[in-house]
Amino acid sequence: MLRLMPPVSPDRVCVGIDVSKDKLDVQADNAKRGFGVPNTPAGHAKVIQRLRSLPLAFVVVESSGGYERPVLFNLLDAGLPVAHVNPRVVRDYAKSFNLLAKTDPIDAKVLSCYGRERQPRLFTRTDKLRHMLQDLNRCRRQLIEQITALKTQAQTTIHPTAKKVLQDAAKALEEQLDVVDRDVQGEIDKLPELKRRQDRLLEVDGIGPITSRTLVIELPELGTIDRRRLAALVGVAPFNDDSGTISNRRIIKGGRPHVRAALYMATVTGVRCNPVLSAHYKHLVEAGKPPKVALVACMRKLLTHLNAVLARVDEAAAPAQTPDDAALPEAKSTPVRGGGEKE
Repeated sequence: MLRLMPPVSPDRVCVGIDVSKDKLDVQADNAKRGFGVPNTPAGHAKVIQRLRSLPLAFVVVESSGGYERPVLFNLLDAGLPVAHVNPRVVRDYAKSFNLLAKTDPIDAKVLSCYGRERQPRLFTRTDKLRHMLQDLNRCRRQLIEQITALKTQAQTTIHPTAKKVLQDAAKALEEQLDVVDRDVQGEIDKLPELKRRQDRLLEVDGIGPITSRTLVIELPELGTIDRRRLAALVGVAPFNDDSGTISNRRIIKGGRPHVRAALYMATVTGVRCNPVLSAHYKHLVEAGKPPKVALVACMRKLLTHLNAVLARVDEAAAPAQTPDDAALPEAKSTPVRGGGEKE
């Protein structure tokens, strides 16, 4: 659903920063020309010094393969209102104006205009911490890919020396994987909010340590938005593809692939050990749904339940409550109860 935001005051300035490996292009929406600085700590300090004197509304930075993180964190530490946005969304925004040319200064100008019109959510210290945890999660996924490749190669290798080298390399990476797992859990344990959310997720049948860590790190919106928006955010919501008299099959698309992969594995387990998910899956298959369609529907049902569980946890943890506030009932962990998506 489209949100209508109150317009940004004309007295306020929106700034776009296009990030590349070696350079930052900075453009304010009320200036004819921007300026460029090196993507170095000294360049970041120069940008911060120049922006401090402006009545800022937004400083918009888009993802750029991780090269945007240092300037993003420095702007946040300097207390400037910085927003971190998806480059695909910004590019689609530029195309809506039939702007086909693409250069770094043009991209910076588009970012500044995007900030004024769309008013993206501001980056916070919690987001910064989540980026750090995502680094560990990303490292874990890469280690698993390498371990899998080494073990697969070792199975088909004939020469004993080559086989031993591959097996030893896989074993060494598995030791590093244990280190990463301990560090990820250690960082979560330091944060009472994330630890509380993870503990509640672990009480749900089918949710294990890896899935719970992925959800609390990669899906902070869980428990804070409605189930339909959450399903679209993860990429398990079926979107219509109709035009005139043509009605195509609904498909899922977009979303966060790492969260969806973790949720898929949890659902495969849940279909076996969770009685409600198992009954839901069986009902859909008997009704003629293809197994994969039924499994995605169970993913949505599980996600809906997890969303409700964490919403109750956050409500219970809210510091301020009036005596008239009715206490929410404690969530039952094992069953995934009603209110799921209708098929």
